[in-house]
Amino acid sequence: MTTTRDQAAAKARQVLGVDAVEPHPDSELEDDAVCGGFAFLAGDVAAIIGHRGGYQTSLLEESGETIETLILGWLVEQRHEYGIAAPVGATHPCPICGTPTAHEDRYPAAVCADCQRRAADLDGRRIVGYNEGFGGGLIVFYAESPSGPQTEIAGDVLETGRCWIDGIACTITEARFGGVVVQRAD
Repeated sequence: MTTTRDQAAAKARQVLGVDAVEPHPDSELEDDAVCGGFAFLAGDVAAIIGHRGGYQTSLLEESGETIETLILGWLVEQRHEYGIAAPVGATHPCPICGTPTAHEDRYPAAVCADCQRRAADLDGRRIVGYNEGFGGGLIVFYAESPSGPQTEIAGDVLETGRCWIDGIACTITEARFGGVVVQRAD
């Protein structure tokens, strides 16, 4: 699904709960057909509405963030999630497989998207992490369970914040500005 600027503006007004938004053009964000979208400002709040319909918001002043850092964070997270090989900005080798991975100082041991998809509990059951809702919060499901895909909460992983990739201990946490980050533990 490709969202137009007008559709994105309407969604930005809705998710920010405002009557008017101002576009914040950014060529890298708008030109990325897979991971990009449109950025909007409304006073000290901002929203990015992805071309595929997802979104992220920020209380800029309260979070100490700028629209530029919101855009950069969006691109890094989306490219990581979609496994895009050319991350924005600095990279570090994935601590599991060595693949170049988008680097954020806050998450120096973050794993690549392929390794994150292999994350499992101690018994080897594959897991998937999400934000619980708009306000954040971490929820972790088993990728497969008898009642269907992603219907059973991975309680031990959620309680301990620990998961494993190829037998290597990792942590799974909520990312500061939304999303989920898996990092090598040692």
